[in-house]
Amino acid sequence: MEKQDQLLMKKQNKNLVLEIIKNQSPISRMEIAKITGMSPTTITRIVNELHIQGFVRETELVTSGVGRRATLLDICGDVLYTIGIELDKAIIKIGIVNFNGEIVAWQSVSREESEKYEETLEKVMFLMKDLIRQQQIPLEKFIGVAVGLPGLIDYQNGVVKVSDQLKWKNVNLASDLHKNTGFDVIIDNELKMKIVAENNVGKAKDSQNAVLVGIGSGIGSAIILNGQIHRGESNNAGEIGHTVLDPTGNVCKCGKIGCLATYISEGAIVSDARKVKDITSIEDVFNSYRDGESWAVNIMDRTSTYIALAISNILCLYDPEVIILSGSTIQKFPEIKEAIEKKLNLFIWEPIKEKVRIVYSELSDRGVVFGAAIQAQHILLNLE
Repeated sequence: MEKQDQLLMKKQNKNLVLEIIKNQSPISRMEIAKITGMSPTTITRIVNELHIQGFVRETELVTSGVGRRATLLDICGDVLYTIGIELDKAIIKIGIVNFNGEIVAWQSVSREESEKYEETLEKVMFLMKDLIRQQQIPLEKFIGVAVGLPGLIDYQNGVVKVSDQLKWKNVNLASDLHKNTGFDVIIDNELKMKIVAENNVGKAKDSQNAVLVGIGSGIGSAIILNGQIHRGESNNAGEIGHTVLDPTGNVCKCGKIGCLATYISEGAIVSDARKVKDITSIEDVFNSYRDGESWAVNIMDRTSTYIALAISNILCLYDPEVIILSGSTIQKFPEIKEAIEKKLNLFIWEPIKEKVRIVYSELSDRGVVFGAAIQAQHILLNLE
């Protein structure tokens, strides 16, 4: 048992050193020793191992200041790659991400709403193979694939339990992709993938407690508590779309009455708008709002009220340092930001208002793909 403990500790130390070089490069061996409390000899041994494995290299930079100058260390971005994929109602996005966390290749294609599971799967595999071929990256450098998609996801078994947007139920997405590509595959709810990106390079960087709210074809949230994704018992923590606003309200696809999603998802807004005007898309509603049409102003006013109420409730439940708003509704209709902020000013409980930062995601349309690829690195990179 002692031998196992020693091996585990060695592995943890190696991962820690690699993480420090990754986050703080260029950095000297001596600085790593100071940060970790490990001896310079141990650091030298670990760095040599990482160098042999191709993870770390010496840069041409050297430390400045008094005393002996030391060569600084950096990460080799091309040592490994992961593939991040986002599946949504109308679009498929895919990106190849290197070990430095840079998207080196990117492609997106449209997805038909009527598309069957097998058709989408085929499209994803074709896109993936095409992108790898274009980049001419050796297959052995890929350690795996991660997919973010809307819905209730059993991420441990790689099963999409239900996705209203994609119209899928109990599909074995991870094993189907693995069978067809040979890669290790991770799947998760798209907002949980996106908050990983926010936590690594976005608005929740270095934050221990953060909430990401996504408003678009559906509404949901992802939560980081004490530096970890908060999943709940069945990976559904944050599914605010199915919190009930009005028990006498609209019928939801989930079978309940008055769910939040039935008021503020883009589909719900469009179907309400069609009671008044013959429109075809959410953009038509936003344009009618901009033209000052009273029905559109009323619908969007109600939407911003409900969004602000949902955010206010999340803040009371989780008390995060930062809440990040994202999603296609906010991207296509930036006017909603001001309306949400005004209402939040009225709704948020005073003790929370003083501390919390309310910000907007800047990862645009790449957040899910990037977060998925980073999550694949975190989970699949198993240093011996």
